[in-house]
Amino acid sequence: MHSLIYPSILLTLSVVASGVSGAALHHVHHVHRQTSLTCFEDNALRTLERFSSDAAAFCPKFLTAPSEKVPSNLAGLPASRLSSACACFQKTAAPANPASTPATSPTSAPVVTPTPAPVSSSKVSSLSVPSSTTLASAIVPTTISTSALANSVSSTSSLPIVGPIKVPTSGKVYTGGKRGLVYDYHSKDYSKFFKDSNKIAFGSDWNLKRSPAPGVNFEQGAFIPTIRVDGGLKNDDWKAGVQSLISSGTPMIFASNEPDNNHQANLSPSQAATVYKNYIQPFAGQVSLASPAITNGGGATGLGFLENFVAQCADCHFDIINVHHYVSRREVNVAQAVSAVKSFLSKDVPAFKSRHSQFQNAKICLGEFWLWEASDDEGADYLRALLPWLDGNNDVACYQAFGGLWEGNFINSAGTGLSKSGQVYHDL
Repeated sequence: MHSLIYPSILLTLSVVASGVSGAALHHVHHVHRQTSLTCFEDNALRTLERFSSDAAAFCPKFLTAPSEKVPSNLAGLPASRLSSACACFQKTAAPANPASTPATSPTSAPVVTPTPAPVSSSKVSSLSVPSSTTLASAIVPTTISTSALANSVSSTSSLPIVGPIKVPTSGKVYTGGKRGLVYDYHSKDYSKFFKDSNKIAFGSDWNLKRSPAPGVNFEQGAFIPTIRVDGGLKNDDWKAGVQSLISSGTPMIFASNEPDNNHQANLSPSQAATVYKNYIQPFAGQVSLASPAITNGGGATGLGFLENFVAQCADCHFDIINVHHYVSRREVNVAQAVSAVKSFLSKDVPAFKSRHSQFQNAKICLGEFWLWEASDDEGADYLRALLPWLDGNNDVACYQAFGGLWEGNFINSAGTGLSKSGQVYHDL
């Protein structure tokens, strides 16, 4: 999920999250090296990964002595969730540097140097995650360490590919509605507040499966699955699961979520290409295929990452280019934030598409976007200014604001109804 930064070729990234200072990036972080698909669906684990230094010290003690005092950063997690998440963390945590993890470490190879995309005049030098957010136990966007990402962009040509790549003469055009609702696999029963909206066309939760939580479903729309793989770049449930979803009407599938973010998929371009070839490409012509969802970071992240990915996936087919966009209210006002999104989608992304024949006919999905640290009123103003533009833009096939089914975002802090920004997303 879910960071990030306004695009710039030279960009300084910083973090000021709840309990995490910018200096914390200098410590060794742990990254999710999934060895069991059951861990994929435990988003409490992502909270531990976000506060990995605390988790690394706490979890071994907690698993042997449940009375161990819970650090404040992890206190929002129920004890039952914390136990299973710690178990997953112990099995899957590894140093953030992929080179130190043999199972997934890319070998060195030349990296394509991307042609710089146009940069908007809106100046954003960094992003901070809001300290007042109530999403501590959900999937929380974080900024990323440039040093960790630099270690993840080396390529390899030795990763296994399952079967030959078949590029269709024509893809599957996405014809569904534009507005989606992103939510956590363990979201509470808040989708009831959107059930009467005729604006929500689909939902997604960064997983193959719909959330099992009561009421978290969208009968009037479709569910869009997202590929997640284990440390060996495998997901044995994916192909049968996607085929079943296609049979029930799923119009599109998402490739890896933010492989350029070491707090999300955390893949090298070559690894992301391997995952795409093995798990996304086989469905070409049956359903719309979305590229890996990249952040709006600069340099080797964002569209720079996608440049290197395409070099490793020259025979791949894409119906959708999936991009994320986050800026901070600390850096820009509402009008500047709206302008930044418009510039990214109307200048930067088309410039990338023009350089790659596979994307010539691909529509854009703004898979995640938000103005962090905005007040509820500012969030509502942001959506009022942006949603009509997105709805009227023929190059944009779909979008999902990162308001979701969480208190303090699209759900009010009491959990009794929609916030002001949630109401705009429901109505406008």
